[in-house]
Amino acid sequence: MQAIKLVISLSLLGGLVYLGNTHGAIKPQLPGLARLLDPFAGVWQQAVRTAVDLEPGESIPGARGEVVFDERGVPHVFANSDADALFIQGYLHARDRLFQMDLTVRAAEGRLAEVLGPDLLERDRLQRRKGMRVAAQRAVGAWLQNPESAAVVAAYTSGVNAYIQALAPKDYPVEYKLLGFTPEAWSAYKCALMSKSMAETLCFRNEDVGMTNIRTALGDRLFNHLYPEYNPKQSPVIATPTTWPGPAAPEIPPAEKQGTLSSSLPFPALPQSPEGIGSNNWALAGSKTATGFPLLGNDPHLGLTLPSIWYEIQLHTPTNSCYGVSLPALPGILIGFNEQSAWGITNVGHDVVDWYTVNWTDTTRTAYWLDGVATAPTWITDTIYVRGQTEPVLEKTPWTYFGPVVYDQPAAVNYNLAMRWVVHDPPPVAGLDNIESFLKLTANSDLATYREALRGFDNPASNVVYANQHNDIAMTVTGHLPIRQPGQGRFVQDGSQRANLWSGFIPFVEIPREENPTRQFVASANQNSTDLTYPYYYLGSFEDYRGRYINRQLAGGEQATPQDMMDLQQDAYSVQAEEAVPIMLTALSGQTRTPRQAQGLALVDSWDFRYLADAAAPVLFDAWYDSLYQLTFDEIYTLNTPQRPVAFPKTWRLLALLDQAPADPVFDRQTTPARETAADLIQLAFVQACAAVMPAIEEGLTWSQQRNTRIPHLARISGFGSDLIHANGARNTPNALSASFGPSWRMVVSLEQPLRAWGVLPGGPSGNVGSPFYSGGIAEWSAGEYFELHCYDQPAAVAATARLVFGH
Repeated sequence: MQAIKLVISLSLLGGLVYLGNTHGAIKPQLPGLARLLDPFAGVWQQAVRTAVDLEPGESIPGARGEVVFDERGVPHVFANSDADALFIQGYLHARDRLFQMDLTVRAAEGRLAEVLGPDLLERDRLQRRKGMRVAAQRAVGAWLQNPESAAVVAAYTSGVNAYIQALAPKDYPVEYKLLGFTPEAWSAYKCALMSKSMAETLCFRNEDVGMTNIRTALGDRLFNHLYPEYNPKQSPVIATPTTWPGPAAPEIPPAEKQGTLSSSLPFPALPQSPEGIGSNNWALAGSKTATGFPLLGNDPHLGLTLPSIWYEIQLHTPTNSCYGVSLPALPGILIGFNEQSAWGITNVGHDVVDWYTVNWTDTTRTAYWLDGVATAPTWITDTIYVRGQTEPVLEKTPWTYFGPVVYDQPAAVNYNLAMRWVVHDPPPVAGLDNIESFLKLTANSDLATYREALRGFDNPASNVVYANQHNDIAMTVTGHLPIRQPGQGRFVQDGSQRANLWSGFIPFVEIPREENPTRQFVASANQNSTDLTYPYYYLGSFEDYRGRYINRQLAGGEQATPQDMMDLQQDAYSVQAEEAVPIMLTALSGQTRTPRQAQGLALVDSWDFRYLADAAAPVLFDAWYDSLYQLTFDEIYTLNTPQRPVAFPKTWRLLALLDQAPADPVFDRQTTPARETAADLIQLAFVQACAAVMPAIEEGLTWSQQRNTRIPHLARISGFGSDLIHANGARNTPNALSASFGPSWRMVVSLEQPLRAWGVLPGGPSGNVGSPFYSGGIAEWSAGEYFELHCYDQPAAVAATARLVFGH
């Protein structure tokens, strides 16, 4: 035991060094090592404790029910009512994930500097200027106006606080001891911040500034050539119906009213989620399965952390029993199943953020021009506390007709950029909201109930897949989606005219949806929602390869089994490689090669386009393709600077040019006297790639080593994360693994009678690094294995490893 303690102590010291250098923690305010390593109150408490201890026969007040933990530590909650179940869920979330909940909402709100020091101040300022606090406050206001949602949030919050109030300092999660601060009481506002945090992750991505800058630099003709909006090879989420519901496209104001700028903008790009973040989901009709009942699969691709972003749980009451994954800090189950139906979500990817220039009347910024009238903004003042500083920082943000002025630089010019973002809006339908939507989903049993549950769903817009034991399958592209002018939102717009704002929102009855389609399946993988016949214009960040492959596999399958669905979730096939490799190999034919280059050529030529963990070919292909991309768009790389960022062409556009226009002038490098073609750049890129990676491949480098997927601790504390993940997959394959993103939950449900389900998380229920349930599931998840998921009807049916009793 002493040796184990020594190892962990050294790990903690490494964590302290890491935090001190990267997170701005003030060293004098970090806890002393003596207190940290106190065997009675320090970190060793975490090695032996997983909850506040109860005496024999003791119960937890506040609700009536029982929790039975299975062999994986997953809680099965049996409660007398929905309110009791949600109270217990809140208690369990706090018991197992309190620090995760705390850090997530602090990051969303802009309160990290308060506990981690001044290095986080600029990030906190940005979160305040983005209006995250305002968005959360508006959400809470809507929840409180909806009696059902208000009761849900109140019950959940009471459960969280019941746990926090029972904590003594010795019981605090280890991260609090490392960082030297204490938990706060929970509130509905903190729940709302978690909701807005997910929206920020999934629907803040935009390229308005970058697109404006590159269009200005290239001119309209070349810009339109390199940056077309729609990939003609797309296989959209919703298969084209004979006619779309609803009216034709709305009346469009004159194009010149968009007011896009004719000069580049000196504004740095704001941090946002990586392009292509999203998920896979699908449902097969019973006519295509071995059982004759639907199969549903879902694997949301998000940032991989320990503890996991998700918390696995069963909630059983006299009126409903459901199983799935929840988000610590929010009530209910977001992805899962009940005894009759199943549902899952992926990110829609629509751009729901627009930027507008604010033309101030003078440098005092007391008024801005709006339709020719000097208009005063509304000023919101935020107080930001900073660890180690005695005086707080006051952040003053002007809110305009369009939204907050997030970009407040450069100070030398008379305009800033204001943001219009749907996340700031309260739910669009009074009395309906996301809390109620998920509550209804967990209790639904038929198609009509599923459809109605989504009416109040606003953001982040999601592709919600559904299947039930009545043999219904459905997909809905649901959310608060703007009605735009064609092209509106691609570029920064003139904020001096109200006419440049959106024309409203697409009515719920006209959002894209598909129910029991003739193709006998529904599926989404973050590709375009529709083809170009859809009467409403939209734009966004869409995936070009996974959806096409998944649709191809589902269309061709018959007599499908749950194992087939698991295999598809694990599939490492790349359509991008399938399309690129033949073109690129053709350009190399007849060329003289060095022995190393010949070895590389043979490696790619024999490749089956699968990103397998032990393969070397994908290492070389990625290096080759990346080099080709940079050689092709070298002038665009030159234009890109931190102060004037530009958008880059999509990968699919390069492939189209390679295939259809290999002599296009875009392949000519302006820095050389010769006029290059695609073949010239392909050859040069191959030589560069072989020089860069073939020596490492010869030394045994594999794809999993090159990809370097690891699951870090939420706060990046050294020693609290995983080792290298040895698994198949890459960003644009169905098993969409990258260095830090990937399938954060895999679930397959067979809607046979009785229903069966399987799932796996990369991490266990506990956020306690000393718990045996902290990193559970990572080995199975990495190997492509699943656990069968059981929705039990009584506590005695669970193979219990522990129990908690409430109110008895």
